[in-house]
Amino acid sequence: MPQPLAAEIEQTIRDHRLLDIDTAWADEIVFPYYDGLSIRNLAHTVARLLITKPPQDGQLGSSPLDPRLWESHWGEVRRVVLFVSDGLGWLLLNEIMAEDAETAQIVADLMGDGGTLTPITSIAPSTTAAALPCIWTGTGPAGTGMVGTKLFLREFSVLADMLRYTPVNGRHYREVLADWGLDFDTFLPPPTLAEVLDERQIPTYLLREKSLFGSGLSRLMHRGVRRATPHYGYNDLWIALRDLLRQTRRNRCFVSVYWSAVDGFSHLHGTATEHTITEIRRQLADLRATLAADKVGDGRTLFILMADHGHTSVPDHVDLSEHEAIKAALRCAPGGDSRFAHLYLRHDFRQPVIDTVRRDLGHQIATLNPADALAAGLFGPDAPYAETAPRLGDLTLIARAGVAMGHGPRHASFPYSMHAGLSDREMLVPLLLRRM
Repeated sequence: MPQPLAAEIEQTIRDHRLLDIDTAWADEIVFPYYDGLSIRNLAHTVARLLITKPPQDGQLGSSPLDPRLWESHWGEVRRVVLFVSDGLGWLLLNEIMAEDAETAQIVADLMGDGGTLTPITSIAPSTTAAALPCIWTGTGPAGTGMVGTKLFLREFSVLADMLRYTPVNGRHYREVLADWGLDFDTFLPPPTLAEVLDERQIPTYLLREKSLFGSGLSRLMHRGVRRATPHYGYNDLWIALRDLLRQTRRNRCFVSVYWSAVDGFSHLHGTATEHTITEIRRQLADLRATLAADKVGDGRTLFILMADHGHTSVPDHVDLSEHEAIKAALRCAPGGDSRFAHLYLRHDFRQPVIDTVRRDLGHQIATLNPADALAAGLFGPDAPYAETAPRLGDLTLIARAGVAMGHGPRHASFPYSMHAGLSDREMLVPLLLRRM
């Protein structure tokens, strides 16, 4: 069960309201808590711990996590190790611990003496293509321009996949947009954490899956990383992590590890299934064993376990193309994600779409004016990047928990579980901090 601090923080997050959303189920929505209790604050915290010079307002380091979570480590830490478990939700983790005493003990061992385990929030939208750049820059989607998995890029006049950097329609090789003129060195505007640390001679070590090396998203986020190590599978991950921690022991540095299996199993089999739960249990057990290995810790290392987002099952599917007013209004297929969609509409067609959604789909979908959401800080407190508003389009659709949106019938291969929305299972993610 959550400890008092975790319960207090979770209630603080749930009470936080960024803006009014006109829907009967508005109280189910969990908003990002960018001011100290979100994944946006992670890079700022790492910068504060490793860089001794106080940051100026707006610089990386100026917006760290809630002081209760990290200030006890101030001046005591030379190395920060971050393990991102893609898709691991706070509520699911607590459900597993409540049902399985062995997993609860493993988590307690990971916390050690004086560690903390609390929820924080993901961002809006709670999806990997937006969340990982936020983690690596400390800048919300407003400032990065990464506001969804599929975005209309007006510089290329195309709806593009922001994980593969290809047009959504047609068959293309990965990162084909680079051949069309996309510059991965400048496409993500803010400096990365690795770049900021590198300027101060603090190296960043990256451990990532071999298949992700050279990918477009990696090239955006990992600018400034000078020491990247591939791993080739689950067992190799733990051996490589152990060796990397021994290699960097007692050094001032940042070590980042990413593992995608919880997210993958959740999409493929569902979030609360034997496949996903077994992955979580084994992952935590092997992480505990790795951190307990000889000559891994040094007493000056802060270990952080967190996720970019959680997951929610989606038994219900809404085909937007079945509604004539929506179909007639669209300039192209919806952007964003199946639970947080951006509509690019013909001139003067927004109100008919709003009326149709509220009348026919209001129990499943809420509408937002993207300009209002941007001004209210739903996409972060950072100054908006020039391309952010055009990528958000003309109307935002947010799906209720359990609902996925599409532009066509649901395919047999459609995922059992999704993310990107604002439900508590997607938005609340675990944050474990422990000195080792």
